[in-house]
Amino acid sequence: MDRYLVVSSDGHAGLPPERYREYLDSKYHAEFDDRVQREIVAREEHEKRFLLDDFNTKWRARVGEGLTGAWDPEMRNKVLDGDGVVAEVLFPDGITERNAPPFSADVGLRPFGIEPELQWAGARAHNRWLAEFCKDDPVRRIGLAVIPALYDVEENLKEIRRAHAEGLKGVFMPIITDGYAMYNHTKYYPMWELLQDLNMSVHFHSGGAPAYDTTQPGWIGTYLSEYAFWLTRPMWSMIFGGVFELYPRLKVCFTEAGGEFWFPWVLELMDIRASVKHTSGKLGDYNSNLTMKPSEYFARNIWIGCSALPDEETTDAYYKIGIDRIMWGTDYPHPEGTWPATLDKMQASLGGLPEEDIQKMFAGNALQVFDDLDEDALWALAARIGPRKTQFAKRAA
Repeated sequence: MDRYLVVSSDGHAGLPPERYREYLDSKYHAEFDDRVQREIVAREEHEKRFLLDDFNTKWRARVGEGLTGAWDPEMRNKVLDGDGVVAEVLFPDGITERNAPPFSADVGLRPFGIEPELQWAGARAHNRWLAEFCKDDPVRRIGLAVIPALYDVEENLKEIRRAHAEGLKGVFMPIITDGYAMYNHTKYYPMWELLQDLNMSVHFHSGGAPAYDTTQPGWIGTYLSEYAFWLTRPMWSMIFGGVFELYPRLKVCFTEAGGEFWFPWVLELMDIRASVKHTSGKLGDYNSNLTMKPSEYFARNIWIGCSALPDEETTDAYYKIGIDRIMWGTDYPHPEGTWPATLDKMQASLGGLPEEDIQKMFAGNALQVFDDLDEDALWALAARIGPRKTQFAKRAA
């Protein structure tokens, strides 16, 4: 095979907001009708504060109708073909916040300033639509059920079982817990056990953060400097909480840290904290839950979805993290992602590396997480659209 197989670990899909109504339980229709236009306006105002208007306008004009791939299956496959991507993992929020599920069941999945019952209603609506969207092309679409996991574990279990029965492959959960229990809490044990038994992976995605006053100077710089911290927080709570000791086959992925150089430092920090030293000996019990180093649980149970890699990224970080842990992602159709210049970004990030390592990051590792995909069908598609290996022979200038 002279081409690579590429599975994107980070794609986003969602309906235009008003179209979620038909997927909501009918008892929430009145509430939806009352809120939908206000939510659309609020999201557009947030987008203006978060993205440079000039950049956003020019980008939308350049990519044009390709944005409709957020919900249109035919356009989505057309874009994937052009990017050389055979399959992708699907998070919520299609075209940034403009295609988010209702009632704050979006990629931020915040647990504050919301009504849990309504957030659950929005999540179920998205999951119903997403299951349909994935069934349109089950070979190429890897759907993640939105699970607002913090409120009611029994509700979590019910929706996880339903999502699995509908063909969704994993779950997406909030990274911000606010005043709710963190993921080391024993109340979540039945959920981890079920996910392990169903072979459904757990996915966390950047976006969640404490509330910022977006009218004040410097808030974006503050968010960009610390959002990897919030994304990573579930990782150390689960590791130190002994979750992976109890559920050794549980698969967990952290996506779009915006600079994977963050993770080697985090792994080193956790290993240091887990070792008993004179300076830490006075502290309470913090490592009896572990039989391995935190970095060893990471190497067994955790993967990193690498998308929106910054220009400053170096290949050193890939090897410090571990080539077996990294999954390439396009972040389509978000403006910070690689589309419509995916091949150029691929070459800049991975050109000149050994073929075996490139293939692991492009798809081999994703196929470990999602080990029930139709690999024969994926390879057949890659033979037609996958990026040619010769294009990666040299390091990009």
